[in-house]
Amino acid sequence: MSLKTIYMTGAPAAGKSSTARLLAEAVTPLQLWEYGARLTKFVRDRGAAISDQSDVRRKSANIVLPEDVTAVDELLLQFIETHRASSHVLIDSHPVTKEDYGYRITAFSLDQVGKLNPDEIWVLYTSPEVAIQRIGDDAGGRPMVDIEEARFHTTLQASLAATYGAITGKPVYLFDTNIEQTALVTRLARRLARPTR
Repeated sequence: MSLKTIYMTGAPAAGKSSTARLLAEAVTPLQLWEYGARLTKFVRDRGAAISDQSDVRRKSANIVLPEDVTAVDELLLQFIETHRASSHVLIDSHPVTKEDYGYRITAFSLDQVGKLNPDEIWVLYTSPEVAIQRIGDDAGGRPMVDIEEARFHTTLQASLAATYGAITGKPVYLFDTNIEQTALVTRLARRLARPTR
């Protein structure tokens, strides 16, 4: 079996985290890195007044410092180094955040992207209308956005993924999540089992 390291991203409400957890249950061996959860733990451990990931989403750049992101990026690279030879590694990450002033992108450096060296890059996306409905149904600390903001957020996230693909020479796959989630997980598991490219 060929093991892959997958960098997966997408705008809020694209279904990344729930899909990643279901994929980790369906595929063995697979080690899952949930960036938001790891960042939340790191920020809380350094003494920030937050209770959970919803708090981090709500406060975002007002509480998460650039040095927090840099430190968690380094922990991620260590995690990949530990697991990539013995397991698929799925990184659930979204470096574009909606802030009260607009957006913030906390991208990997060129050196970090080289060390990350994903086999494939996946972007999960949905329509702006579906994203807004999902946020309205369960915000989880995510700010409400309008159609244009939701579309722009997805575009920024996909653009960054495409940039990582260009830097590493690795393929970027974009998956529409506006389908039944079990079917989506099956599609991703099949992609994971196929040769890259």
